[in-house]
Amino acid sequence: MNGSPSFRSYVSPRSRARITKVLLIAGAIVGVVSMVVAALELVFPTLTPDDEVQDNPGGLVVALLQLGVGSVQVLVYIVTVVFFLMWLYRSYGNLPSFGTPSRNISYSAGWAVGSFFIPFVNLLVPYRAVKELWRNSAATDAFLVSDSPPAWFPLWWLFWLLSNFASNIYFRMAFREDISREATAIGGVITDVLTIIAAIFAIVVVEEITRRQEVASTSLGLVQPPSQPPPPPTFEERPLAPQSWTPDSKTD
Repeated sequence: MNGSPSFRSYVSPRSRARITKVLLIAGAIVGVVSMVVAALELVFPTLTPDDEVQDNPGGLVVALLQLGVGSVQVLVYIVTVVFFLMWLYRSYGNLPSFGTPSRNISYSAGWAVGSFFIPFVNLLVPYRAVKELWRNSAATDAFLVSDSPPAWFPLWWLFWLLSNFASNIYFRMAFREDISREATAIGGVITDVLTIIAAIFAIVVVEEITRRQEVASTSLGLVQPPSQPPPPPTFEERPLAPQSWTPDSKTD
């Protein structure tokens, strides 16, 4: 879908990028905790509805940990997606301020965000939009600008797709009684590993695009580099004028 973003002035995406990276790190940490809980699931027997709590305390603890960690994972994932798309929308909106011709912008900011939610379209278009964003996040008069993003861009998208596919498979496995708990636990570990790798590459992608936009905005004079604060004022001490003695002066 053609059309340029509606923004014309540059607004730094740094604050949204910073929040997105913090959330991605938090998601990776929760993924590590989830892998530990999956390992505990292989050690302690699974808690069933027929079990008494006092007969299987280990299974109860693991079940509560699974519930808690799973809830945190879902919450962090949703918030991360929201802030990532907010960062993407703002970054795409900055492209016209760099002098990028409309013919070089294939997607609008809204279409770049919305493509993540359209089935089948979300398998390719979001990556193409992010790739286009990287390519155009530079001053138009910059020399030796490469059209191809670094190698970690396709790796990010590959692991993003793999982690989503694995999450869907793991979700279905968790509700099937004919699948052993060992297989389910292994599926959970694989999902967490893919999610952590995708988060690491996503951090690099967000930082790289944000850095390119900051460099371009500074070179084009859209954002002036911070100047040094003025030195504190100095006060010149003036000597006191000597007082002359008169006969009327009194001394103790």
